[in-house]
Amino acid sequence: MLHVDDEPAFLDLVATYLERMDDAFEVRSETDVDAALEAVESGSIDCVVSDYEMPETDGLAFLERVREREPTVPFVLFTGKGSEEIASEAISAGVTDYIQKRSGTDQYTVLANRVRNAVDQARSRAALAASQERLSRFIEQSPLGTIEYDEAFRIVRVNPAAEDILGYSESELVDGTWTRFVPEELHRHVAEVERRLLSDKGGYQSVNENVRADGERIRCVWHNQVVTGHDGEVIRVFSQFEDVTERTDRKRELERTNAVLSTVLDTLPVGVLAEDADRRVLRVNRHLYDLFDLDGDPAAAIGRDCARFAVEMSELFDDSGSFVDRIEAIVDARRPVDDERIALADGRVFLRTYRPVDLPDGHGHLWAYRDAPDGG
Repeated sequence: MLHVDDEPAFLDLVATYLERMDDAFEVRSETDVDAALEAVESGSIDCVVSDYEMPETDGLAFLERVREREPTVPFVLFTGKGSEEIASEAISAGVTDYIQKRSGTDQYTVLANRVRNAVDQARSRAALAASQERLSRFIEQSPLGTIEYDEAFRIVRVNPAAEDILGYSESELVDGTWTRFVPEELHRHVAEVERRLLSDKGGYQSVNENVRADGERIRCVWHNQVVTGHDGEVIRVFSQFEDVTERTDRKRELERTNAVLSTVLDTLPVGVLAEDADRRVLRVNRHLYDLFDLDGDPAAAIGRDCARFAVEMSELFDDSGSFVDRIEAIVDARRPVDDERIALADGRVFLRTYRPVDLPDGHGHLWAYRDAPDGG
């Protein structure tokens, strides 16, 4: 704490009382305003206590000079010149607190309490400001689009990612609502999401179709979170979202491709087995099950260990050991095999074809089995 007064004896008295009352108090006393300002500029002062009447200046003029250097440091006017006019002027000038000097030691207790409160409030405001600054930086730098709504669900902030996704500038969206980028046919649905958010006061996720400023329709995943105050009232709603249109389109295309592939495999007149790099079943068709008289649903085989699958099927062949060893040799060599004849224990003969394949996550294996034309 910095105490400024033109009476050295009073400065010593105040410092003695305050430091005796609380070890946390460390009082620096100054009679010279310029020396006091140097102390403020050092950044080590967490509260300034100043007299009102001083040579060549007054407390409010000193306050103005302090504010030029440290705009947020608490400033308490502790003066023997008391009047409503002075008090009003001090408050208008922006002092943190105003205390009139009185006789007796109680005034030092009052001063100590006021200084503590002023410092605590200043630190709380600083912590809040720092937290808000961190949040602001996080929002601004987030790769996710972020829209901040007030308690009435009006937009108060839009980050750059949201501007890019929606095609609107922040100035075009602030003070408006989500109706600008939500298709009209979905207004009722989004209004229900809003109602749930405000009533449940918790998070809510949804996938919505949205409309960009240029009219293009996109699909976004929204993650919404309500922020409430100590009294439980909604003070802010944050919505973070990302454009998943391309991802959704790829998924649909993959689903269409898989549907076509499944149809093709199921209509082929040969048994087909596809393995991944770990020799797990990727796909097996019904015809393979029919060839080997296997029970069950081919779809249930997906993910099975193909090496173990081969061992289980080996008993169907004339030379079970050779069947498994040959499969291992083909896999290790990764060279195409065409119409290799293999004999079954029941006298039938199959033709086996193999192709190594390249998959997104490694090498794979494709097998095809069919009856030999002459049956033996």
